[in-house]
Amino acid sequence: MSHRLIIKGYLRRARFTLDLDLDVDLSRPLGILGATGAGKTTLLRVIAGLERDFSGRVEFCGEVWHDGDHFDRMPTHQRGLGVVFQDGRLLPGRTVESNLAFAQQRARNVNAAVSYEALTEALDLNHLLSEPAEVLSGGERQRAALARALLAKPRLLLLDEPLAANDADHRQQLIGHLAEWLPAEGIPLVYVSHAAHELAQLTRQLVVLERGTVMEQGETHLLLEAQIEAIDRVARPVAAVVMSTDAEHSTATLQLDDGSVGAVVPGERVLLQRELTEDSGLGAALQPQPDENEG
Repeated sequence: MSHRLIIKGYLRRARFTLDLDLDVDLSRPLGILGATGAGKTTLLRVIAGLERDFSGRVEFCGEVWHDGDHFDRMPTHQRGLGVVFQDGRLLPGRTVESNLAFAQQRARNVNAAVSYEALTEALDLNHLLSEPAEVLSGGERQRAALARALLAKPRLLLLDEPLAANDADHRQQLIGHLAEWLPAEGIPLVYVSHAAHELAQLTRQLVVLERGTVMEQGETHLLLEAQIEAIDRVARPVAAVVMSTDAEHSTATLQLDDGSVGAVVPGERVLLQRELTEDSGLGAALQPQPDENEG
């Protein structure tokens, strides 16, 4: 079954103009990659009908959601979306359980491959069900928001850095669950992330944005390989000191001379969460780790 998404139009912002001409089949999950300020979140907001000033056309599965300057051609609440933004927005003044019940009440009338009980157990939410949304940590809010989005049985799932506030163990577990659940549920996915390993595991096609413009579009694994090769070409040696170690996972956290932080895994590369020069157009750097076998 085709889940064709068409977005053609533009939206002016202070730092960039979102200028889109996309035509993708979301039968294969789509990843969105780009540096901070590239327009990734704005793109999801356009799909969701949250950007009144977008001028253009948005179609999904043959339905016109936005036409010209008429952002409400298909209002957001009628699009059948599941949306999780990085801040894990929940309904204020309600418990986690109440937030999930709200989604169930408005869910589409289709069978679910994953039950409520399995979802809350896998997302480590059972001990939080009676807690107010306001007292949750960032990671807990994200997991609750993800559960709420899935319980709505959406036609299309939009995820914007949905795991970023979780610790490494939770992130890897969540990636595994999503990789299992989404194909089982048959839910089309648009996934925004800075994390190459998340995009590699959860998406099959990729769009690379830069200042609101699509710079590249193609197979996820091919574009990620090209990004890593480009990073290697501009990588430079940096001094670093060990800040902490994790014996269980054989990792160390480094503080580099430029203030950035990286995690070292023996035998692998170092992922540095820092911006490079504007000219490089890259939002993170992968530095080669010294080979102990080299003299």
